[in-house]
Amino acid sequence: MNRSHLVIAIRGWTDTGDWLLGGRPGGEIPAEVVSALEAALPEETEVWAPQFKLPMFCMEEPETVARRLFEQVDQHLRTAPDYLSITLLAYSSGSLLARRVFCMAHGADASGELTQPKAPWADRVQRLVMLAGITRGWEYSTAAPAHVRFLSPVLYGLARFVGFLKGIGAPEHRSRPFIWRLQRGSPFVVSTRIQYVKVIESLRRQARAAGLGPGLTAGGVPSSVFLLGARDEYVSPADCTELGPRAEFVYIELPGANHAEALLMHGDDEASRGRRSRVVVALSRPFDELRQLPWVVPPGDIDDYLDPMDLADGGPRAGADDAAVQHVVMIIHGIRDSGFWTKRVAREVKHLARQAGIHVRAPTPTYGYFSMWDFVKPGGRERAARWFMERYADVRSHYPGAKISFVGHSNGTYIAARALQLCSAIRLHKVVFAGSVVRCDYDWSRAADQVDAVLNYVGHADTVVAFLPAAFERLGLRGMDVGGAGAHGFVQAQEPHRSRLPFPLHEVRFVEGGHGAAIEEEYWPEIARFVVAGAEPARREVTRRAWLERAFRWAPAATTAGVLIAAVLLTAPLSAAAWVTAQLGASISSTLGAIAAVLAGVVVSWLAGRFLRAW
Repeated sequence: MNRSHLVIAIRGWTDTGDWLLGGRPGGEIPAEVVSALEAALPEETEVWAPQFKLPMFCMEEPETVARRLFEQVDQHLRTAPDYLSITLLAYSSGSLLARRVFCMAHGADASGELTQPKAPWADRVQRLVMLAGITRGWEYSTAAPAHVRFLSPVLYGLARFVGFLKGIGAPEHRSRPFIWRLQRGSPFVVSTRIQYVKVIESLRRQARAAGLGPGLTAGGVPSSVFLLGARDEYVSPADCTELGPRAEFVYIELPGANHAEALLMHGDDEASRGRRSRVVVALSRPFDELRQLPWVVPPGDIDDYLDPMDLADGGPRAGADDAAVQHVVMIIHGIRDSGFWTKRVAREVKHLARQAGIHVRAPTPTYGYFSMWDFVKPGGRERAARWFMERYADVRSHYPGAKISFVGHSNGTYIAARALQLCSAIRLHKVVFAGSVVRCDYDWSRAADQVDAVLNYVGHADTVVAFLPAAFERLGLRGMDVGGAGAHGFVQAQEPHRSRLPFPLHEVRFVEGGHGAAIEEEYWPEIARFVVAGAEPARREVTRRAWLERAFRWAPAATTAGVLIAAVLLTAPLSAAAWVTAQLGASISSTLGAIAAVLAGVVVSWLAGRFLRAW
């Protein structure tokens, strides 16, 4: 008989037989599961599982895997064009691949814009069902097995080593492991989330114009169903659900199932039958009926797992009010700062917007206290940048029709600039930097399609920037990827570079004060006027004093001396032991002296370390 509905079952990460699995099954969709679903679904439904490898030590880019999967699905549907409707069923990491394929089918490019030709079958996709999916990426949680959390650095190092060996003959494999590129905040995850929001918004507009009805869709828009085991030890509800859109999704728990068991639904035991029953309902029941089932979890209960945002005045996640939001201003703090000033700037932004009749939200998420040690240690700033990218995707998901602007101070400026480099799908309407630690030679022209206007405040006495990130930049330490835009300004803010930029780059050079000068109370109104109304500050600029100019010129030398002193203090135990041994020779007294020196050195080293972490 002719089948009119196709379920495309997309596998997850790891292959059965991977030696670290210890004989346990991998993330493939077993043939027994395909057969069991086909037998339980209406007879006009066919289940097809595309075959491709995704081993534990896969080093391919997720974008490459998704592109290859899209081509496989596209080829299958072009040779069998008779299906009237399609559902994407994806397991675990396959949920991100499924979403990416869905977005590709609707013409989304890497930047999230719908500029590519639409696949002929795209409009037949009526539902996406995520089984233990990681649509927001993954992260270690307290529910993860202790041995997994403990051994994760070893596993990552082993995967990198395997990738190095693979890369000897195939350089494209010499990269970060596939699964690590699916962590929350990673470029692939963030761009996929942004693409999905834009595709859904486009389909909503089409559905309203065409007056489409129900079915598997939600009012003519493809619906999403999230199924997660109640005992899933790897994926949390926050990993698999979105802050929005809400009108088209349903969340269902699978009682008693962990991550691997969620896929085991082909047996005859009661647990397997129960899981299979709920998956079949998720695949086949009309959306309006599905939402009414007693074991569907209400959206309000899911919100408890999600990060707080700047919500509607009328109550949490008031959908009608959210849809009216025109502009969102994200305000992010910097180093050695708990971010209390951000609330005041947010209040000023919303006050000005209310006067102008503009619906604005101003979320002020925080990544916690960020010390100077966090700033300079390897990976610290990169993790903060990925944290911001995830927050950006949350905002875009919750307020899909709004422009997004950014106000940041110190390390907050770095994470925004870095996010623009990492993910072309990130768009910032207005950008305000204060006490910036971004490089002076940052190439704003590469963000021509991502930014509409920039305002940079340069402190006339910002010694924090001048003696650390600016000194690193002037010493040629490009690997640090920080600089002195908060103390010296951007190169492209000066002519002739400024006039060549496709958007205005304003710079106030200089403002009176040090690192935190431009986030003091007197600056809040003009920051709000810039982000809300685009008004450039009309402020008398300050001249930097001659002695400060001389001090800033000597900053690289002073910073080098400071780093050497810190290195000596941190290595004090070894240095002290070596010195005492050399002075006293090999004797009992020398041994006791060495022990005493080591203990004294440990105290000095500990105090130095505590100072660096607290500063």
